[in-house]
Amino acid sequence: MKVLRILCGIAVLLNSLHLTHAVHHFYYAYGPVHDAIYWASAALAVTLGILSFIGGCLLLRLGR
Repeated sequence: MKVLRILCGIAVLLNSLHLTHAVHHFYYAYGPVHDAIYWASAALAVTLGILSFIGGCLLLRLGR
């Protein structure tokens, strides 16, 4: 069970890293857009990335 938690924690951290990379490329591909839907989706992506990072850290701490 310990190994599974560690592997899941690493997978979640890699997923949050990929999400951050995708948001970065999306922002620079479309430039600063003043559309409300763009900013709402960017805020949602950042929130999900932060929560994903916290979840991955918690999984790694439980695996020790």
